[in-house]
Amino acid sequence: MKYLDVYIEESFLNNQTLTYSSGSFHVEVGMRVNIMLRNRSMVGFVANVYDPIDMDFKVSEITGVIDDSPLLNSELFEIASWMKDNTLSPMIRCLQTILPNKLKPKSSATPLKYQKVVYLVDETQSLTQKQEEAVAFIKEQNSCLLKDLRQIYNGYKSLVDKGVIEVVDEVVLYQEQVVEQTYEVLPLTADQKNVFDAIKFGESNTYLLHGVTGSGKTEVYLQAAQTALKMKRQVLILVPEISLTPQMIRRVSSRFGEDVAIYHSALNDQEKYEQYMRVKNNEVRIVVGTRSSVFMPFECLGLIVVDEEHDLSYKQTNVPYYHTRDIAVLRSEYHHCPLILGSASPALESYARALKGNYTLLELHDRINHQFPTVTVIDTQAALRQKQSAWLTTPLLEGIQKRLDHGEQVMLLLNRRGYHTLLKVADTNQVLQCQNCEVALNYHKEDRSIRCHQCGYQTHQLPIVNGKPVQLVGGGVGTQRLQEQIEKLFPQARVTRMDADSTQRKGAHERILTEFIDHKYDILIGTQMIAKGLDIENVTLVGIINADETLAYTDYRSIEMTFDLLLQASGRAGRGKHRGEVMIQTFNPDHYAVICAVNEKYKHFFKQEMSYRKVAQYPPYSYLISLIFQDEDDAATLKAATLFESLFKADDVQIIGPTALRRLQNKHRNRIILKGKDLETMIEKCGEALEVYKKINKTGVVVDVNPMTLE
Repeated sequence: MKYLDVYIEESFLNNQTLTYSSGSFHVEVGMRVNIMLRNRSMVGFVANVYDPIDMDFKVSEITGVIDDSPLLNSELFEIASWMKDNTLSPMIRCLQTILPNKLKPKSSATPLKYQKVVYLVDETQSLTQKQEEAVAFIKEQNSCLLKDLRQIYNGYKSLVDKGVIEVVDEVVLYQEQVVEQTYEVLPLTADQKNVFDAIKFGESNTYLLHGVTGSGKTEVYLQAAQTALKMKRQVLILVPEISLTPQMIRRVSSRFGEDVAIYHSALNDQEKYEQYMRVKNNEVRIVVGTRSSVFMPFECLGLIVVDEEHDLSYKQTNVPYYHTRDIAVLRSEYHHCPLILGSASPALESYARALKGNYTLLELHDRINHQFPTVTVIDTQAALRQKQSAWLTTPLLEGIQKRLDHGEQVMLLLNRRGYHTLLKVADTNQVLQCQNCEVALNYHKEDRSIRCHQCGYQTHQLPIVNGKPVQLVGGGVGTQRLQEQIEKLFPQARVTRMDADSTQRKGAHERILTEFIDHKYDILIGTQMIAKGLDIENVTLVGIINADETLAYTDYRSIEMTFDLLLQASGRAGRGKHRGEVMIQTFNPDHYAVICAVNEKYKHFFKQEMSYRKVAQYPPYSYLISLIFQDEDDAATLKAATLFESLFKADDVQIIGPTALRRLQNKHRNRIILKGKDLETMIEKCGEALEVYKKINKTGVVVDVNPMTLE
């Protein structure tokens, strides 16, 4: 018998473990076990195993062991511990984040999927002709699925009774696919070769690859991956959006002729488990995926690539609020392998680290085809004065028609989904808000629904006032309405749409992009998911409808977000043999973010934006910790925030707030921001204050260390 320290999925425990005994079970660190707590059966995660010692309390036995072997190796356990300390999160939540749903230390984890497999045991028995055919069928494959055997011989039970075969329940695992190697290695340009030669394999180093759009960053990734594979090491390539995975997978698998592992949120629980186990069992050498892929159980990483490293989607949006870049750096150090952060518009923090020498800066200054797109900036205020539409101006419509006439393709970016982006009561002009959130409701014409894009609230019923449905008037343009207008204006054009609504079905991202690449559609309308990383040769016009919408945000990062979006979206045009054009519709044509993006002047933008950040002492000149106190009672949130403020004790840390935020998901919210120069001390003192706070106040608090946005 051994004693076990076990993490339990109970928030009141914070980061404390409970002690149990193993009884007659064999248990190792990293296994899940069944325990009883407060007369409830729960799942725990074993953090420590040791010989029994004298305790001044009774130690209960675990009721079962779930796993045959540890789920996490020592590296991933250390990463979970690092996240616990550096994001101020419960350890159990960190462990749950690392593991796929079917392996989470969580009572609600879905069970594994099993299948019945047939094996030959004894071929010496006398058999009928039908039985001999069945045995030959099994022997040909070494084993087979019971469902396949039953198709040729339904009397399999007679073979079981004779001891000829046995039927075993086995966990369903991924069946490897054959992939042809069809994508040739492209010769590197002089710039690409300089970049590639600077990468040192077999040692930990972080490289920031700043390359203009279309400069061939992906080819550098692939040739670096080839080097890692030759060293018998594994490769991880991260992309920010699900929409980018199909294109990257095609490039990687066809280049190396390998069945690449894929990992992203569109996979179901079983598919995630199968892909995870392929990596754990060393059955695959290359993984392509989004944020959560950074936790795959690699044994010998030789290269990590974070493509579009500036993208905000690399930051987790719930507890624990980790940044993928930080985890990638930890894994690079552990495996002694290079980490490449690639972007045409690196995050200001990343570029600043590169200039300081914390990262190695590598640059690609020119496009592979040596053709940057021409850029037309359309002043939508001037267009309105000329009685044009602010959404579809005359120059943009003429540009679309020109491309259609030449058999070329068009991408239109509008970062608002739905049909109407707000609804007003006709009689009072009052904006219709969500019943759970202080945000405007959106109208979706396809199913005639009214939706909240924050909490998911949805209704098909009009609001009732004095016993009668009110008359609503729609305002604003979303992707659905834009598609409808484009189809009316260009009836001969084939139009498709890519946004969160059109990609809900499984495989929709890949289907829409594949059909557009194959020119089954002439015009692709989409939200920001089409602005990043896509490489479609026949696209010669990119129209950005509401280019400066993000400039209106109050967030300190809003100008950087605008610049990134414009630069990235502009980079989708003219990547083939035809010269491209970008049309940017904006109310702020003279804003420096617009001017710098139009002229591909990242360094100019960096210098100007950093001067403002320095004055305001925003990152990277200081560190931030956001604490949001939330409760259904408005007064409770202010009381809680004020209490925390009184408990937090640290020199040289500025406390901003409490500040009331808009209500979301039926919760009132108050926020405190800590701003300072010493992040380690800020985290330590914040953790100490939270420990006292949670003992005397039950109002929920969400902690985000180094928040990417401050809404």
